[in-house]
Amino acid sequence: MATEYCVMAERLLAGIRASHAELLTHTAAGEAERQALTALYQAFAAGVMGLSEEQLLATPAPDEWSMAEVLEHVAEHDRKFDEYHRLGLGHYVEHGLEHALQLWRLRPSPPPAGGDGARVGT
Repeated sequence: MATEYCVMAERLLAGIRASHAELLTHTAAGEAERQALTALYQAFAAGVMGLSEEQLLATPAPDEWSMAEVLEHVAEHDRKFDEYHRLGLGHYVEHGLEHALQLWRLRPSPPPAGGDGARVGT
């Protein structure tokens, strides 16, 4: 079964993938950091799977970021190496974890099983 991503999601994920590749190439990344960045990418990709561009651009409030802005921020942040020399590669993992959580909190929730609010299995 093919994974469904809208064009915007593919572009945003490509930006994160490229940023992480640069981090891994230009830093002293060990296996733990490589696996962590891979897991972060997978969390971001799963978070936007099946969503439309409209959903990616939706903001819960005027002063909050959309899912698209979260992904753009992570890609931009992870392309910069200023913080690497001061805080180490672990900072990029922590930063990604914070924003992966933010992204998942913004993701539209599917309707409950049964669709009418009834408890499953009753």
